[in-house]
Amino acid sequence: MTHMHEYAVTGGVLFTGSEVVHGHALIIAGENVAALVREDGVPRGMECVEADGRLIMPGLVNAHHHAYSALATGMPGKPAEDFRAVLEQVWWRLDERLDAEAVALSARWAALQCLQHGVTVVIDHHASYGVVGGVLEIMRREFEGCGLSSAVCFEVSGRHGRERGMAALEENLGFERSARTARLIGLHAGFTLDDELLAAVQARAARADGFHIHCAEDELDTASAEGRLIERLERFGIVRENSLLVHGVHLSEGELKRVAAAGAAIVHCPESNMHNGVGAFDLVRAAGLGVRVVCGTDGLHSNMLRSYAAAYVLSRHTRRRADVGYEETWRMYAATQALAGALCADSCGRLEAGRRADIAVLAYRPHTPVTAENVWGHVLYGAAAGPVHMTISGGQVRYVEGTWPGYDARALSVACAGAAARLWEGREGEA
Repeated sequence: MTHMHEYAVTGGVLFTGSEVVHGHALIIAGENVAALVREDGVPRGMECVEADGRLIMPGLVNAHHHAYSALATGMPGKPAEDFRAVLEQVWWRLDERLDAEAVALSARWAALQCLQHGVTVVIDHHASYGVVGGVLEIMRREFEGCGLSSAVCFEVSGRHGRERGMAALEENLGFERSARTARLIGLHAGFTLDDELLAAVQARAARADGFHIHCAEDELDTASAEGRLIERLERFGIVRENSLLVHGVHLSEGELKRVAAAGAAIVHCPESNMHNGVGAFDLVRAAGLGVRVVCGTDGLHSNMLRSYAAAYVLSRHTRRRADVGYEETWRMYAATQALAGALCADSCGRLEAGRRADIAVLAYRPHTPVTAENVWGHVLYGAAAGPVHMTISGGQVRYVEGTWPGYDARALSVACAGAAARLWEGREGEA
């Protein structure tokens, strides 16, 4: 019989995801949290991981990432005039050139970046029209190898022709989920999906767990549906419970009410929206209409604490009020964390006995009192500005102080640089 590794995480301020506990330790047994006990109740002689006064919280969930964008950092090219130009000149050209090696390296790099920022669950939206068959299995292998739980999908789109759009749909349908990797059906955006392709998605994926689609990120998406984008997506069965509608910047109040009634979620990606100049999603309005809003990074980075802080200040800027944002981002955090349980049976996005031991030990040491009432303020004003000290996934230390046990970060950087140079070939003259 294999001995189950047991140890305690001690010496920190513990935020379980629902309450703040002082003077307590987490007992880890194998992959799970075994118990939450007083520190003087930790068994004598048990191995201890010392948090040294830092804030301990559940591993974070990223509701929308693009790992395939990892090799685009610093890529040369002329500034794009508008959102469509960004897609055509950057992302659609990149995804046509990705090969299996580049997909694997991108996924591995993104996974390690997630761990560096305390993220243990990632919902990824993939595109690599240079190679389609088998890429979701590559993503699964890389994410699981790094210790991440995830949901993966391939972005179905008609932008490269119907044949490749159908190949992308088949890649989604042919992928079999595992204990750590779930499957959603990926869709790009309504303006690159004609009715024929959406009808094929509806016919083939009617029983899918849910859809993961870009929605109303830019006005061209709503204009393509003549202002009836949600109505069009409803007609093809896309807007439903467990579906993630990413961005939602340009949805009307009536459309947001329809999203709320359907039980779908809007994924807020505040920094990406600002970066692409497409506008700002009104989190306060959506929350007031009963929309379930979750949070992601859209491939711009892997730091969820940074995204929550950005969403907080953006909500105040958008509303021009200093009394909004706190409650809305707090509820968004809770809804995002709950996605962990929707994807994996042993997870719940909180630190509870019997659940998977996914833990972020932040570098932040609270210097003022921490309570259940103010812990979100500590996250937004204190923790979000700093790095993560340690990330534990499934009971294993996956990242600590700039190192990833089992991975040679320098060698990976060299491999990524070589793959990026091949992808960028021919773009230098465009800068």
